[in-house]
Amino acid sequence: MKTRMNRREILRYTAWLTGTSVAAPLASAVLTGCSEAPPGDAAPSATPADGQLLHFFSPKAFGLITEIADTLLPRTDSPSASDVGVPQTLDTMLGKVLEQGYVEQFQRLWTDLEAALTQANFASQSQGEREALLSQLETSTDAAQASARDGMVMLKQQVVIYYLTSETIGEQYLNYLPIPGEYKPCISVDDVDNKKWAI
Repeated sequence: MKTRMNRREILRYTAWLTGTSVAAPLASAVLTGCSEAPPGDAAPSATPADGQLLHFFSPKAFGLITEIADTLLPRTDSPSASDVGVPQTLDTMLGKVLEQGYVEQFQRLWTDLEAALTQANFASQSQGEREALLSQLETSTDAAQASARDGMVMLKQQVVIYYLTSETIGEQYLNYLPIPGEYKPCISVDDVDNKKWAI
């Protein structure tokens, strides 16, 4: 029997996919939900070509983040990461929500990951080549790639979490019940279209 997918299950699933536990600041943000940033926050740092206001990444870095996210979660019979706004959510979380210590750590690791991907000409590669490169980075045991590897794991965790908790995936690709009804502990999976529960 399939059980309701809640935020804790999403965190466990993400940790399983990346082979490492989810950092406390990120887990806390996911479990408590995210509120709007308080007034008086710093103005967005940049505006990429599509008009999206950025709070953390430069337009160039945001483009690379989008390519990475769509390599990890491409469009198939479900939307891609960028289709459901994962890069925008990532940028907002890092720029306005997550704890400063976590953000600073991510920035250090992202700088090394960005350099490694640029050196490997990630942007000019095919989807298959990109997948292979990201997989190689994520599983590398080379000490010289340790920082880029940790950055890859950190980024992948956020991409997966924001994808699974997006409104589109929650409402259209997982079971979603905004107002819970009667509790039924034992039901056939056919009764819920063979889908897991959203949040």
